[in-house]
Amino acid sequence: MKIGIVGPTADARSLPFDAQRTINLYPVKDKAGKEVSALYGTPGLVSFATFGAGPIRGCLASDDGNAYFVSAAHLYSVSSLGVAENLGTLEGTTGKVSMAENSTQLAICDGSSLYIYTYETGVFAKVTDVDIPTCGVVASIDGYFVVNSLNTGRFYISALNDGTSWDALDFATAESSHDNLITIVNAVGQLWLFGSNTTEIWTDSGDSVFPFKRITGAKMEVGCLAAHAAVSVDNSVIWVGRDKFGQGIVYRAKGFSPMRISTESIEKKIQAATSPEDLCAFSYQEEGHLFYVLTGGGLETTLVFDITTQEWHERAYLNSDGDLESHRAYCYMFCYGKHLVGDKELGKVYEQKLDYYDDDGEEIARERIYTHLSDENKRIRYNNLEIGFETGVGLQSGNGSNPLVSLQLSKDGARTWSDSHTATIGASGQYQTNVCFRRLGVAQQMTFKIRITDPIKVAIVGSYLT
Repeated sequence: MKIGIVGPTADARSLPFDAQRTINLYPVKDKAGKEVSALYGTPGLVSFATFGAGPIRGCLASDDGNAYFVSAAHLYSVSSLGVAENLGTLEGTTGKVSMAENSTQLAICDGSSLYIYTYETGVFAKVTDVDIPTCGVVASIDGYFVVNSLNTGRFYISALNDGTSWDALDFATAESSHDNLITIVNAVGQLWLFGSNTTEIWTDSGDSVFPFKRITGAKMEVGCLAAHAAVSVDNSVIWVGRDKFGQGIVYRAKGFSPMRISTESIEKKIQAATSPEDLCAFSYQEEGHLFYVLTGGGLETTLVFDITTQEWHERAYLNSDGDLESHRAYCYMFCYGKHLVGDKELGKVYEQKLDYYDDDGEEIARERIYTHLSDENKRIRYNNLEIGFETGVGLQSGNGSNPLVSLQLSKDGARTWSDSHTATIGASGQYQTNVCFRRLGVAQQMTFKIRITDPIKVAIVGSYLT
């Protein structure tokens, strides 16, 4: 009989209730395919450039086609060949930075100060105008740079097309509530002002005194938990919320209404993060799938929402101790026709691509824990498990020339696991390979966990049990 191998990460507070996990794999759907759904391997990484001490704290693909990165305390431009040029120095070395641009300048905010790089002159400097506040993030809209004043509800705007010039009177307050302003996002041509418990949306009215005004009725009774986890994507905004009742739900705006997109499993992981206010996120599109990637903040793994399928999966890096941790990718840009990501610890930028099958030479561990199998607690003999891999994808030589999948079994609701059993996925060209495990035993409830670490294309279409 056919059993469901495809599914999201959905492990519950009680593992015997639901222990499903999808790590470094993501579900795809096709009603006209052999099966209506499958699991594909997530992209791997290959080194694109190395510069600075790291981490890569932020990045921006400029409208003029150039790539800019902050590595530790320095701003760099990086060419299409991966050649980096040091453009200037910031005061701090750690912590996420926000970056924005107008037609002539690049602005960087490190959580307290603002820096401006002027494209034409190549001058990089900290903004010393006495009228600029201590600011948390920077955004840009209609030629203005916009910053929030830390620990207040105020936001300030720069002079038009000049991030070095600020006026103490060019501010407004998100005034429908008294919470502090956490972050600012330019989305759908509007300013989304996320407070700690509420959100307001403002628009450029063209007023000569102060150009922005709040849209009547555009208020949400949900704020933002993490300043760098709010992302404009697909004509909307996705963010990790907080309100007077709690925190850790991921929302997507539908018009001016917050719609919950996280699940109890994902919310459990966010709420277990050691520093959730440091969560950060980015979005990207590949092969028709649009992803919201949530990482950092002490998450155990990186959490990814596929807007196309509306399902969550996890991405993780296999460290030298053999443990899974959050993915290397900390920030993202699409530039030079490549998906480029900055490393969370090192001064390295990678190209991320589905055709790369390891993380810059390190193994990627791809895991799927199936949904539990049971039949009213009857003892059932499990004879054969067949897994519908795309086979014959082994490499010509070396690691991956005889790719294997390992299987572990649990009879106690995924609390303990058996030793690993392995089966070949097929050497290069062996397309008729049958990936099958036999004589699996008797149990009232059975759970399967599969794992692949070979650097090969992974596509799983169906799973069958007798």
